[in-house]
Amino acid sequence: MLVALLLLTSTFALEASSSLGKQYIRQRRETIFDMVFLSVFWGFILLLLTVAFGAPFHFTVASLPTLSLRIILEIFLSYNLAEATVKADRTTMAFLRLLTIPLLLVVDISLGYHISTVQVLGIGLMFSALILIFGHSTRSRRGAWLAVLSAIIAVGTTSLYKFDITHYNSVVGEQTVVLLSIMAFFLFKARHEKRSPFSLLFKPTTGTQSLANGISIALESFALSMAPASIIITLKRSFALVWAIVFGGAYFHEHSLARKVSSGALLALSVVLIANPHIFHF
Repeated sequence: MLVALLLLTSTFALEASSSLGKQYIRQRRETIFDMVFLSVFWGFILLLLTVAFGAPFHFTVASLPTLSLRIILEIFLSYNLAEATVKADRTTMAFLRLLTIPLLLVVDISLGYHISTVQVLGIGLMFSALILIFGHSTRSRRGAWLAVLSAIIAVGTTSLYKFDITHYNSVVGEQTVVLLSIMAFFLFKARHEKRSPFSLLFKPTTGTQSLANGISIALESFALSMAPASIIITLKRSFALVWAIVFGGAYFHEHSLARKVSSGALLALSVVLIANPHIFHF
C-alpha cells in the first residue's frame, strides 16, 4: 500500500512537471536541455537531504561497470523522454510506454523474483486491454516512436538500477551519482547554447516544474527498492496513464477522452490484481 501511495504521488508530480515543461518549450521559454536539467536538479537535492533523516548513503567502486552503463543510458533516455514529452500527446505517450511492463516482467523472472499468477494476470489484462483500445485510434501518433523507444530503454535503466541497489549501492548513493552526471551533461549542453538553466530555478513556473519532478524522482527511487521492478513500473505506468488522461483532456484538450476513460477503468482492475496478489488463489 505504501508503494502504491508513493507512486500515485510521484506520477502526479511528474505529470504536472511534464505538462508545464511541454507548454514552456512550445512557447520557447526553455529548451530541451533546460527541461532535463530542471527535471533532475531537485531530485538530486531531495535525495541528499534524506541522508539527514537517516537514509543510508553507500557507494562502492565495484558498481562502476554497471553504473557507467546506466549513466549513459539514462542520459540518452532523459533526452528522448524530453523530446517525446514535447512532440507526443500525453496520453499517447502514456499508452506506448506500457511496453516496458512485459519486458521487465521477463527480466524479473529471469533474475529469480517471485511473481504470482494473479500479478501476471493483472499485467496481462492491463497490457492487452490498453493496447487493444489504443489500436482503435489512428490520431495523435506524432512522436509515438519516441515513446516506444523510451519504453524499451527504460527496461535497461530500471534493471541496472535494481541490480546496483541490490548488490552494491544504497538508493541515495546510486541515484545521486546518476543524477549529478545527468545534470552535468545537460548543463554543459545548455551552456554551449549560451543559456543558464539555473536562472529558471528561481522563476515561479519553471521552479515549480523542477520541484515537482524532483519530488517524483525521490519518491520513485525509494519505491523501486521495495518490490520487483515489473510490479513497480506497472503501478507507475498505470497511475501515469490516469494522470495523463486528466491533464491531456483538461490542459491540452486531447481527443478521444471517453475511450481513454474506459481504458482507465480496465486499468483500475489490473492495478487491483497487481497490488493485491492474494485476492485470488490458484
